[in-house]
Amino acid sequence: MDKITSLVEARKQFATQEQCERHLRDMRWPDGVTCPRCGSKAVTYMESRHQWQCECRYQFSVTSATVFHKTHIDLPRWLMAVWLVCHSPKGISSAQLQRELGVTYKTAWYMTTRIRRAIKNANFGVKLDGILEADTTMVPAAQGKKKPTWGNAGHDVLGIVSRDAAAIRMEIVQQLSQREIMRVFAKHVGTVKRIFTDEAPAFYQLYTIAPHETIKHAERYALGRIHVNHVENAWSLFKRGLHGVYHFVSAKYLQDYLDEFAFRGSHRGEREAMVNLVLACC
Repeated sequence: MDKITSLVEARKQFATQEQCERHLRDMRWPDGVTCPRCGSKAVTYMESRHQWQCECRYQFSVTSATVFHKTHIDLPRWLMAVWLVCHSPKGISSAQLQRELGVTYKTAWYMTTRIRRAIKNANFGVKLDGILEADTTMVPAAQGKKKPTWGNAGHDVLGIVSRDAAAIRMEIVQQLSQREIMRVFAKHVGTVKRIFTDEAPAFYQLYTIAPHETIKHAERYALGRIHVNHVENAWSLFKRGLHGVYHFVSAKYLQDYLDEFAFRGSHRGEREAMVNLVLACC
């Protein structure tokens, strides 16, 4: 399938169920159809049912074991939704997706929730290496029916950016403690050359991972290569999307929204490949 660079091209490429099934099959199984249960390639296609049967007698379709499985939503709408989520730098609300796809709000919300689950699978397979920046911010999130405000206390979020790979990770931390910071670094970080942060006490133990340099924001925002401007840019985009597109999010789903923005930020230089990456890991 050709690269899709515009909404018009996306609508053409994902126009029919057959086109979408063929594209999803190629993304999921580039080396040939594989049984999702046992991993065997000894499968037989049953054309009348649009399914395969494996030698283990398991029957499956192209959507089996994916976020699209057992839904009554056709694949053209699903793939268009994935494209819209991946190509909206500040995100796309369920209300906007409802209007674009001609579905109910409840269906649009269900689709975006499942797409974020696929994005989580696609984004966190590789750890961050090289020169890193780290910074924290406060994000308001709704508790129950009570809407948050930017002036009230919210959830602390740690952001880590690899300058070498231009990759981003964002994760909620329970508290700004050295133990919690080290836990998130152990989860997302691989081989590190150097770490840049501000002077927050929670970052003090990072010297045990790699050489650690800090910038004093009370005096300046950058001193040569010592800065956290890449993380600050990520926070800026996330908060503009949160405030302007989503307006507010529930604390229950905040991490899913963070993963969505981290995925787009990590692959912003390869937008045409984002959709295929999500489909390959859905």
